[in-house]
Amino acid sequence: MKRFIVLSVLFAMLAGLTVLPWLMLDDAPAIEPPAEFRRTDLAWVKSLFQKHDPRHQTPDVIQSIQLDEAELNRLLNYAVELRQVNGIAAELTPGLATLTATLVVPPNPFGRYLNLTADVAEVPGGIRIQSLQLGSLPVPGALADGIAHLAHRWLRRDETYASLADAFSRMRFDENQATLDYRWHPELLTRLERKSAELLIAPEDQARMLVYAEQLDTVLKRHPHGSTVPLVSVIAPLFAHAQENGGDVAEENRAALTALAAYLAGISLPKLLEGDSQSIRRAPRVLLSLHGRRDFAEHFVISAALTVNAGSRLANATGLIKEEEDANKGSGFSFTDLAANRAGVKLGERATGKAAARVQKRLAIARSDADLLPDFRDLPEFMPQAEFDRRFGPIGSPRYQKIIDRIDARLAVHPLAQ
Repeated sequence: MKRFIVLSVLFAMLAGLTVLPWLMLDDAPAIEPPAEFRRTDLAWVKSLFQKHDPRHQTPDVIQSIQLDEAELNRLLNYAVELRQVNGIAAELTPGLATLTATLVVPPNPFGRYLNLTADVAEVPGGIRIQSLQLGSLPVPGALADGIAHLAHRWLRRDETYASLADAFSRMRFDENQATLDYRWHPELLTRLERKSAELLIAPEDQARMLVYAEQLDTVLKRHPHGSTVPLVSVIAPLFAHAQENGGDVAEENRAALTALAAYLAGISLPKLLEGDSQSIRRAPRVLLSLHGRRDFAEHFVISAALTVNAGSRLANATGLIKEEEDANKGSGFSFTDLAANRAGVKLGERATGKAAARVQKRLAIARSDADLLPDFRDLPEFMPQAEFDRRFGPIGSPRYQKIIDRIDARLAVHPLAQ
């Protein structure tokens, strides 16, 4: 009898392992990926963050973010671009949000996609999962919500998660609109930055970045505090050190570019990755220039770092957004800055691609600004929006594209591209 019971249990388990994937996985995605990554979407996300920038919020005062259904899906699509989820969308009705997501699963005989649909209901004091569907497999709402609450209680052991959860006071769903009420605490931003780095950067990559941050600090100490030095005088020894390190060339290049970009952006990697201070910011002790311009060095290196960490489409879009903003209310649209951005993107692509070893070697022996970037100072720059529209606009016009083609032609024959 015992043998029969054991065999029955084993049979049920095997059947479950076979049937559950068949029910859960599908051959077609429920949500298609965004058709294209548009810079207008990125500009909107950036403006949303600027509007609710926690650094400008009054501490301990309840604030609200309101998003209609289209805006929420726009934000979710931006998350898809960053996280490589196939697709995600929300539908909002009074008191209820229906979230649908599609994840691509590894090759298997059951299906390519895991489609999830969850009904999240607004309840007093929070939200609860009303129903959950994994492919064709329905999961009882009480079970799904119970698991979510257990996960929430377990995650609250993490101080950052607990602080973030406590900052959100209420979520409301209306017809075609969601409202999030939150109470911001200044120290939470630094906690989130550190937690993001902990989750997104593998320990071995963190260690590698810290090595380059230390090496960069050693190189910069050779120069007087507050001085401005050519970028090449820093890049060459940094990548010479990368050659000496050996190891995975692409990963060494990624770490070196990330450490250099963090420095230019005023971020202390030691404070971010291993410190406990209230801020991860620090003013650069030495300023870096490229072809005599500090902005060229920043555009070039930060675009390269964005590319090696997030992809070239995001880096190119970010650079273009910055120039459009400058045309409207800043220093004006500059093809020179855009060229430095595009050069940085090309560098990032090659530094972590098949040419990684050749790029590392060329950067290690670089001796002049021209070894890093062609001189683009002959291109039009500092154009207000009206002047840009008159001479080259709109973005993508033949006149605009002609300048972009000139930039790309110069980059194609630059030594770093050979």
